[in-house]
Amino acid sequence: MWCMRRIFRRFFRHPARAAGTLATLAAAATILVGQISATFTSTVPAGPQTISSGSLIIGTGVNDSTIGAANIAPGDTVPREFALNSTSSTINAASITLKFSASPSTLLDTDATWGLQLNINECSVQWTRTTPTPPPVAYTCSGSTTAILINGLTTMPVSTLEGTAEPLTTLQVLTPAKNDDLEFVYTFPSGAPGDTSKVPTVCSGTPGGSVTTEDLQGCSSTLSYVLLATQRAAAPQ
Repeated sequence: MWCMRRIFRRFFRHPARAAGTLATLAAAATILVGQISATFTSTVPAGPQTISSGSLIIGTGVNDSTIGAANIAPGDTVPREFALNSTSSTINAASITLKFSASPSTLLDTDATWGLQLNINECSVQWTRTTPTPPPVAYTCSGSTTAILINGLTTMPVSTLEGTAEPLTTLQVLTPAKNDDLEFVYTFPSGAPGDTSKVPTVCSGTPGGSVTTEDLQGCSSTLSYVLLATQRAAAPQ
């Protein structure tokens, strides 16, 4: 009791010191409260999750596109086998387009009316190459044939395909691990004009002209073409 009286006397004799002491005690109490607070946590494992990208790959099997044709006449056809596959693909394609380029380029590929026209056929089995007499290349199909549409058309001028990449429809290779046995057939229109006595030089004149304004004799074009596959639309996986 005697000790407590002495402490109280000191507080009341020195109010400023007493206030400071109380402030110190309050601060200590605040620190003590901060030290005893806690944050609750919970952990649950997930995965592992493997995500891999697919592949869009088109390739060729039989490819007779490098076999040229010489001395063709109006009305002639030039067929060439071209096998396309998606063996290495793992995702679908939304479209496959075809585009030509020519170097050198002549009226044979630039004239939309009298220049080369293209149609594409598919055989349900592999084409059989034959060598008729005379010996230009020809093919027969022992299965069923289907016309491959070029932007909805069965026939399209080569000149159109030089300007725009056109979609080929009904191809099997839009789906992975498929194959299309194709026959590209170029036709030199039977009405193609040519008269060197009326047009001063061979392979000259106005495209789509007549025998007096255009001569398709002696023309030589070298065609190259590109087939481009574009992936399917994006989708949740």
